[in-house]
Formats: sequence, C-alpha cells, structure tokens
Amino acid sequence: MKLRPHHFLCIFCFQGKGYSPEFIANLSLLVNFLNSKIGEDTPITITPKATEDAMCAACPNLQSNGLCASQEKVASLDAKHSQVLNLRIDQVVTWKEIKQRILERVTLEKFTETCAGCDWYKVCILKMAK
Repeated sequence: MKLRPHHFLCIFCFQGKGYSPEFIANLSLLVNFLNSKIGEDTPITITPKATEDAMCAACPNLQSNGLCASQEKVASLDAKHSQVLNLRIDQVVTWKEIKQRILERVTLEKFTETCAGCDWYKVCILKMAK
C-alpha cells in the first residue's frame, strides 16, 4: 500500500465524511482495514504521487494529469506532515507505528500548525481534542 504523508492524520481522524460517496466508501474500507489486526502491520510506503496513493484513487479532485486539483495545498500539507511525523519519501512504515507517532508527536498546537488550510480541519480538530 502507498499513501501520501498528509493522509495519515486524515485516516486517524476519519469520521465518515468526504468529497463524494465513492471517496467515502474507499476511505471507509481503507480505515477499517488499517484498524484491523492484519491491517495495522501492513507495510505502507510513503509516496508524493496522487496516482500511487490508495486514498487518492477514489478522490474526485484527482485530475487526468495525475495531480490533485489542489496540488500546491496538498504538497504543503505533505511537507508539514512529513516533518511532524518524521517521514520521508519511499520510507516503509506500518499503521501501528504511525498511530504511535501521532499520539506522541501531534499535540493540538502541532495539529493546528500541520493541518492549517485543510478543508477537513474543523472535522478533525474535534477528534484531536479528545
């Protein structure tokens, strides 16, 4: 499986909302799998490419040129998330490792810095505040 760096917090905070019914269905399957006993140890390769990302596959913002309609914004989010979660392109991690990093590194202050500008910030902040 491959994911972009900013998708880890999206998965962690997922609450059944998204860009389209297809996107929500895909993300629900992904979240359920990763939170399963088998899924939490599945190798995940960090990618910068939307065309390789398991979450982007069903996103209505994925354009025919392989880029996100909000490419500049998501590239910025990827950079911020890479820094806070200590990720690098082509690194292989597991969901279990990433959840631990999120719990250890992502304070409310870091979450606000890292996710500022994301369309889903207001949805996710509720989970991060718990």
